[in-house]
Amino acid sequence: MSQVAKKLLVCDLDNTLYDWVGFFVPSFYAMVDKAVEIIGCDRDALLDDLKAVHQRHHDSEHPFSLLETSIVRERFTGKSMDEVARLLDPAFHAYNSTRKKTLKLHPGIPEALDQLNRSGVRVVAHTESKLYAIVSRFRLLGLTNSFSRIYCRERSISQHLGVGTDDKFLEDFPMNRVVELSKHQTKPNVDVLLEICSREGVRPSSSAYVGDSMARDMLMAKQAGVFAIWAAYGAKHDPKEYNKLVRISHWTTEDVRREKSLKLAAEQVRPDFVARGSFSEVLPVILLGNNGSRDVHSDARASHSR
Repeated sequence: MSQVAKKLLVCDLDNTLYDWVGFFVPSFYAMVDKAVEIIGCDRDALLDDLKAVHQRHHDSEHPFSLLETSIVRERFTGKSMDEVARLLDPAFHAYNSTRKKTLKLHPGIPEALDQLNRSGVRVVAHTESKLYAIVSRFRLLGLTNSFSRIYCRERSISQHLGVGTDDKFLEDFPMNRVVELSKHQTKPNVDVLLEICSREGVRPSSSAYVGDSMARDMLMAKQAGVFAIWAAYGAKHDPKEYNKLVRISHWTTEDVRREKSLKLAAEQVRPDFVARGSFSEVLPVILLGNNGSRDVHSDARASHSR
């Protein structure tokens, strides 16, 4: 096997491999609209309620958050959780149906990951999404065998049908390759990235990180001494969809302040390589060490101006 330029690729998932905003927002709002129809409640009141649940769990993808809203609890007082879940099943079906239509890998992802693996590069995933969300997406997208290890946030505790309290949902998933990080180990935590390199047995200087966020992924990679690849193609979102995400996000006032601080810190960050159009552009960088003639400085400036 020929020598590769980088022995380890740590890969962000959401927006880097697929459009997370593009699938989650329409799927979530499809669920909300169906729930409003079933319950007969005010839509904005339900959105406020869902945001409160998300903030309580610090997770916008909290499993079955709809069942924990005050509106649902009051509307179905006296009914068991299973009964309420059955009544709201059309809403959950609307989410799953829309997700099936909108959750797609960016072009060339399977082929690129396969080539990296066949070339002897150790490819691991690192995400701030929680375990159950990642397991669902890996199954739907066929990514389970593409990564030798998956670093994700620890699982949510859900009160619905045992999800979060037993391992039924995780059957047939290779949990021996999963490392659950605590809620405190969020990006851009340099220590976490260095720990990943250490666990994988590869020096930071022989590792690369690819991600769409300058303030989280690139800032962290540069501070850790890891080759930073900015997935610029994944940083573009429909403003209307993004505003709808903010409407129900788990972000608190403190989170917003922290995000602003991170963006200020990232203004001086310059990625080592920019993948403008697709993930496959990382292949010559990882395999051959060929950075091409990318003007990473102008790309980085453009990202900060948005």
